[in-house]
Amino acid sequence: MDKPYYPYERPTTEIKYDFWSVSNEKQVRKQVIFSALDTPNIYNLALVDILENGNMSDITETRNKDMRTVLATVIRIIDSFLNQYPAAIVHFRGSDERRQRLYRLIISRELAEIQKKFVVLGGFNDIQPEPFQANQQYDYFLILNAL
Repeated sequence: MDKPYYPYERPTTEIKYDFWSVSNEKQVRKQVIFSALDTPNIYNLALVDILENGNMSDITETRNKDMRTVLATVIRIIDSFLNQYPAAIVHFRGSDERRQRLYRLIISRELAEIQKKFVVLGGFNDIQPEPFQANQQYDYFLILNAL
C-alpha cells in the first residue's frame, strides 16, 4: 500500500528477563519484569517466581538458600536494563513489609557501590522522593542512571 500514513511507535510496556534459582533440592524459574507506568520513562520492577502451573507469584518463598545470588542477579538485570534504556527510572517495592525491609537493608549495605553508577531515591506515597537514607523506611525505591 503506497498511501500516506502517520508515523507510529510500538510502545515498550513490558520487558522480561528470565533466570533459574538452583539448589541441590530444586530449580525455580524466576522472572524480572519491567512494566511501563503511566509516568513516561518510569518502569515498575517485579521479581516473580514462575510456578509449575505457569502462574507468576511475587509472594512465594523459594527457600533455595541462594538469596544473595538471586538479588545479585536482579542488580545485574537492573544494570543491563538501564544500559539499554538510559533515560529510564526503575521503581520497586517489596510485596510485603519483610521484603521491603530486606530491599532497604541491601541498598544500605551496597549503597556506596551502587552510587558509583546510579542514583537511588526513596519515596513516600504522597511526598516527592528523596536521596536514599539507610535508616529511613520508604514506601518505594527509585534507581536511575547517574548524570
